[in-house]
Amino acid sequence: MTDLNDISPEELARLRVNYGLRRLSPAVQNAVLSDGVIAKRTGIDLSYPIRLPGDIVVDRPVLFKAFQSAADGEPVLPIVDIDGVQQQIAVEIEGDAAVLVYDKHRVSFAQAVLLAANVGRRTTAAARITSKLSLVAHARDQFLRITAKTDYTHDDFFSACNIIVAAPETFADALREKGKKGTLAVSDFLPEDPAYWDNLTATRVSSATMPDFINNELAAERDARIGQDTKSAIEILSLTFGTFELLPVEALKRLNDDDVIAGVRRLLHRHDPYALASCLEICAERITSDDRFIGLGDELLEALLSNPIRLLGDLATFATGFVIATAHLARHEQLREQPVFWRRLAASAHAALVTRVLGSEDQDEHPLFDWAMRLRGKTFYISVLNDAHDEPRWKPDWINPNFLAADIYGRLNQVLQRLQGATPPSWKKTIEDAKSAVVKDVPPVADAFPSLLQGRRLNPPDMPALDAPINEVFQAFLEKPTVDNFLMFYQLAHAIGFPLELRASALSAIQALRKEIATRDPILVRGALQLGAFIASLNRDEVLAEAVVTVALERLANDLDPDRLLSAATTLVECAAAAERRSDGLSTLARRLENLAFVSKADNLPEALDVLQILQSINEELSPLLARAISTARLGMPRVAAA
Repeated sequence: MTDLNDISPEELARLRVNYGLRRLSPAVQNAVLSDGVIAKRTGIDLSYPIRLPGDIVVDRPVLFKAFQSAADGEPVLPIVDIDGVQQQIAVEIEGDAAVLVYDKHRVSFAQAVLLAANVGRRTTAAARITSKLSLVAHARDQFLRITAKTDYTHDDFFSACNIIVAAPETFADALREKGKKGTLAVSDFLPEDPAYWDNLTATRVSSATMPDFINNELAAERDARIGQDTKSAIEILSLTFGTFELLPVEALKRLNDDDVIAGVRRLLHRHDPYALASCLEICAERITSDDRFIGLGDELLEALLSNPIRLLGDLATFATGFVIATAHLARHEQLREQPVFWRRLAASAHAALVTRVLGSEDQDEHPLFDWAMRLRGKTFYISVLNDAHDEPRWKPDWINPNFLAADIYGRLNQVLQRLQGATPPSWKKTIEDAKSAVVKDVPPVADAFPSLLQGRRLNPPDMPALDAPINEVFQAFLEKPTVDNFLMFYQLAHAIGFPLELRASALSAIQALRKEIATRDPILVRGALQLGAFIASLNRDEVLAEAVVTVALERLANDLDPDRLLSAATTLVECAAAAERRSDGLSTLARRLENLAFVSKADNLPEALDVLQILQSINEELSPLLARAISTARLGMPRVAAA
């Protein structure tokens, strides 16, 4: 028997690690040891078996040596499996991949050419690989620096591969293959590496607002990508053209007309309405200098507007990607710390890429979008309202494909307005003729609502001029602040904002609503509360927010809300954005949510708990403040639900 006193501390530590590992499942063991750090510190010998089709298992170093020889153009030694049996396997280099050829199998290993020992061959391959991928400048530089090392190791190879795994093209290829199989999971819509989101847009360094980000980090990244490849620049950059403010007019002037035309044509058959709309703006900038852009604009409008059902299908796919990405970014431990504008831009660019890959739901129904809303809709909706403190103007209800179509139409109409007398007649006719088919099943001024990337708070508008036709609506509300007159602002407030001069009238209308909730149409009551919460968050009106919350909670307590708990909860979340200081708003929200849990009927409490847990997952600062609300909800729940 070994005396424990004879075992060195190092050996004892190694034995303890071995003992602990044996108690874990093989999958967990692999996860713990995968980076090699623990194995190196404890002296544990690791094997890296790779199982090939046909029940052949080869140790990774043996396989990598074969790839290295093939990449260097040297003879490949026979491949011996882990049992010492020599296998009849040939290695071929196809592009940047190594392919194992044996029996009826062809097994490809992407980027295996980067295992070349010859530095020249490796760096040439690295340059070729990066030319095909969208990587932020610092990631591309790091990749090239790693692959140019003279003391290059297998660990360096994996580090280099991890960089390019985060490229949008890598994600797109994987999604395309999964889409061909006909079944998709939520995880298929999301990249594994957080660096993907930077590569899709740009790494935010210090910018605190969207305009600053556009003019600094995003501008620098766009300049680098234009310099890298002028011919494909528009196709890549257009993923981030989600609103007209994001169109890099000055940067695109570096491209000659031929490259612009070629770049735009590459997008004509892509299912990306926002890219097509932005390309019309690009054409509008150049029609006075080159007539070819008039015809190209006609082609863009044909692709975009000729089939309204297909347009809605494209936008349904876009909405699917946006909902899933927004919910993911809101819950991600690191990415949720990014500003709202950056997360929303990243989600929009991701949705555009998803749309290009999967194409349109070319039918009247949109099952993919409905599926996404069932699985992630609640988290998406609550996360957007949770972000209203910074970005209150865009509403989560507008992710519906019909609202997105109205947004696209509004963007096209802005092109006509900017061109004025220089507008090509064919453009004007096509856009105007398409309005009835494209802008439908939405409020009449929905095409003037903010887009999903125009959510930042603006100063309240002034009252309209006395001789303006719309002034009658404002004056009527000043004189008679009724609920009905308040509801007249449902579209106007979302399109242009709400003047501070009407603040007292809005408060009077909500107070009147409190007396009428038992007799009013529930749909109108809900509309008035939504409008009140929106105005309160938009204008930082805490008094109005408190009045709206009071009515919402009383309505819930009296069981007058056909939407049950969710509408009241989301009203509370949006009203929290009225506080000037975010911390004050969250403290108030926690108290209000506790009241919500207290007044809710028992059968509503499971949903209350779900909402509270979503808020915990997306708002780290709010999370500890919700303990009392969660306890209250659990205490009142039926025993089966609470369990």
